[in-house]
Amino acid sequence: MAIEISQAQIPSLIFLSVLLAGTAIAIYLSLKSGDKYSVEDSEREAISFAGVIHEAQGPITTFLIVAFIVIIIWAVVYLMLYL
Repeated sequence: MAIEISQAQIPSLIFLSVLLAGTAIAIYLSLKSGDKYSVEDSEREAISFAGVIHEAQGPITTFLIVAFIVIIIWAVVYLMLYL
């Protein structure tokens, strides 16, 4: 039984494929982000405020770098299309 795909469905299928691939990449990057910076590193460099709040400064993760790049590219494309 063959599955027929009409011309009208192709853009939706491409969008779905890009969305699924992007979600898979985002999940992979978010899971791998903590490999370079361990819990011990964050506890060693943490600053405590009244023993209630702990603030640690560490390197920016690959997930955030990719997310920022995607957001910037989307914003530029959006502005070019609608301004």
